[in-house]
Amino acid sequence: MGLSHNKPIWRGDFMKEKQSLLAQGKLLEPKLDVVFHALFREDNKELLGALTSDILREEVKIKTTDKNRYVDIDEANDKLGVMDLRAELENGAHCIIEIQLKHCENEPERILYYWADAYSRQIKRGDRFGKLEKTISIAILDHELEELRGMEEIGVKWQIRDEITGKRILTDRLEIIIIELPKARRMYKIEPNNAICQWMLFLDNPNKREVVQIMEENKNIKKAIDELEQVSGNARLRRIAELKEKYIRDEQSSIEYAQDEGFKQGEAKGRAEGETKGRNERNMEIAKNLLKQNVAIDIISNATGLSPEEIKSLK
Repeated sequence: MGLSHNKPIWRGDFMKEKQSLLAQGKLLEPKLDVVFHALFREDNKELLGALTSDILREEVKIKTTDKNRYVDIDEANDKLGVMDLRAELENGAHCIIEIQLKHCENEPERILYYWADAYSRQIKRGDRFGKLEKTISIAILDHELEELRGMEEIGVKWQIRDEITGKRILTDRLEIIIIELPKARRMYKIEPNNAICQWMLFLDNPNKREVVQIMEENKNIKKAIDELEQVSGNARLRRIAELKEKYIRDEQSSIEYAQDEGFKQGEAKGRAEGETKGRNERNMEIAKNLLKQNVAIDIISNATGLSPEEIKSLK
């Protein structure tokens, strides 16, 4: 049975709990895209604005967000597709926010492609390019990018700049922000008051003790926790989130298994090739010694397995 596009999954009756889900450590993880969408929904623009403002390091307000961007769930295959969350800011800029839990090939190119898609959708054929507004892509990754290895800063804005000074911007319409959760976790230990790090810890695992401490000082995180309590109490959403987690976990296990098998096969092949090379080198040395003793080539060939031509080349 699929999800109805006309019936948002966060609606409906919430389960009654004697003890809060936070106290039980049962809050759903907001980094699951289906939970993220339910939490930062159309009627919760203020919360999305708080998250976006902290990431952009400037005060912004959300004008509108895309509704019902859910793809039907296929319970037979335990798959759920959810597109990125898109919002229009009151200053006219467009913002794409996505959370990527899986490694993807050519990830920077993929992020740029979806930015370009959102940017180009603003106008129709025949419209003036002057109507294009600034488009910001915020990609939150549950892993580290190879392309950003050695770069520990988080929330860095990527733009088109000149190669000589690195200061002159060609256009302010392009802005991409990549946040890697592993780096945010490390930075939080150094900068516990960093607002981006605090949000990332919440998205990563709201049941952690550090997040409880954060919400005592950060009113936006406190509000997010309160909203997440409501979302996590929805039985239907919890079922979908569990399916999503299972699908991601199974897919990751399949990848790890394939990698292990590939390593084992490569290792076995390497050993076999090494043994073959060693035997050949040993037979060559035996043949050289027999040649020095004027042993007939056909006898050397029988003793070593080398061809007469190979033996003659050793003379």
